[in-house]
Amino acid sequence: MTESRFIAVPGSERTPAFGAMATRASDAEAWVEVTLKLARKAPLPGVDQRPSRILGAAELGAQYGASDEAVKRVSDTFSALGLTVLASNAATRTVQLGGPVSAMEQAFLVKLMQYDGIRGPYRGRVGALHVPAALEKDIVGVFGLDNRRAVRRRPDGGRKRHVVDRTAATTKKRPWFFPAELAKAYDFPDGDGSGQTIGLLEFGGGYFADDLAAFGRAAGLSSLPTVVPISVDKMPTDTNDEATGEVMLDVEVVAGICPKATIPVWFSQFTEKGWVDALDAAMHDAKYTPQVLSISWGYAEDVSVWTAAAVRQVDEALQEAALMGITICVATGDDGSSDGINDGHAHVDFPCASPYVLAVGGTLLRTGPRRSERAWKDGDGLRADNGGSTGGGVSVRMARPAWQSGLDIAPVNPGQPAGRIVPDVAANASANTGYFVVAGGQQEISGGTSASAPLWAALVARMNQHLAAAGGKRVGYLTPLLYGAASGGGGPLGKVGCNDIASGDNVTAHVGGFRSTSGFDAVTGWGSPKGKELLAALAKVL
Repeated sequence: MTESRFIAVPGSERTPAFGAMATRASDAEAWVEVTLKLARKAPLPGVDQRPSRILGAAELGAQYGASDEAVKRVSDTFSALGLTVLASNAATRTVQLGGPVSAMEQAFLVKLMQYDGIRGPYRGRVGALHVPAALEKDIVGVFGLDNRRAVRRRPDGGRKRHVVDRTAATTKKRPWFFPAELAKAYDFPDGDGSGQTIGLLEFGGGYFADDLAAFGRAAGLSSLPTVVPISVDKMPTDTNDEATGEVMLDVEVVAGICPKATIPVWFSQFTEKGWVDALDAAMHDAKYTPQVLSISWGYAEDVSVWTAAAVRQVDEALQEAALMGITICVATGDDGSSDGINDGHAHVDFPCASPYVLAVGGTLLRTGPRRSERAWKDGDGLRADNGGSTGGGVSVRMARPAWQSGLDIAPVNPGQPAGRIVPDVAANASANTGYFVVAGGQQEISGGTSASAPLWAALVARMNQHLAAAGGKRVGYLTPLLYGAASGGGGPLGKVGCNDIASGDNVTAHVGGFRSTSGFDAVTGWGSPKGKELLAALAKVL
């Protein structure tokens, strides 16, 4: 087919990753798998506020999935171009294709190259992808040809992990916490997670039952949750690498607070395709559909790891979650206002920038007679320098939602529009007052917003447990409720249900950053949870 009979896929444009150099053409016979996202039969309804009715996955797919005709048209067209249709699903709007590099290059009018990048080698491309013109209205995204990393792997030094003396767990005078102790400090409602499904998305590492059992013994748990590792796109679920600590941190924070919950853990590739496929897998899993989903991964929203099409499709998946009544808690990152991008500008992480998630930042909490809590910033605020700081700021990609329109927080980057503000809330994240974890057989202390996000997910699960017992409701799309008025006065619900954090900052970018002030701010949001008060306030408005 000639180029005149092809059309560019909007938002598919690529540039090389920063600092990457092309070294050679990709092997023509190497096997490649891609996921195509198809257009919807009808656009998703707006979710400016919490939906009054929850949609099930089947209903969502029937109303807002792709048409069967489009799925067949796309499948037949690419089969004729020499590619293999591996799977298709009208509800998730996906057609998955496989084939050698040579066939992929001809089907999408692209040249695939091997690159050496700062974050490792990858197969990549430049420019836009093209599809046959007859499919112009059918295809809205093509993911998998370029497999550069689209998640941030945590540097070991920046995580401040260290082995804990085995006698320290029984000592009361210590700066770190078991998760249940933080639940008590934040006055979580009673509960054990019974009947709750709390999902986790992971992009590396593995789950190890022996580590969870050792954690349970040290934490004094009388039961352990049912953890279900699930592979997406053939991703291993038991790889013991540097990302395993991230996985076990997520699992054990939830387990320590909700020991009778079910915890499905979806493991996916660290690429754009991995994000798209993982979210589809989690939200359309008929057996393990979560009421809450926690994501401790992300990357700066405005760098070359993301195409506009990927950001749009991930954001729409999160919008689907809001319609399905799934609360999604996402970490804001651990490098302050720069988000670890050394260009002098402030950056916000994605997907925490999506308006359809609860963006969770970090604090440093000290308990005892002189309890104190401030915005988290250790050292210079950068993990690469053995420090760390809560992510937070103003999005350049996501428009400011209506429920944040009254907030007077401006971006620090010159000329940037005033977009979505993150975080919405926060919780303890400093490794200096961190979380007890067992990973790789070692007792460790860990921190980061990778800990505060699953902590909030566990709180939502406990609140769901109470709401279900009182009449079958669930928290669902929580974020806009925090900005609305609480029943009975007292100001916004977030103010009523959170501890205001009024000291500290997250300045790590040359242009500056943000400071915690009285009321809502772009460092800790509404603040850390006052669990029982938040539940009581929510129960009145749901």
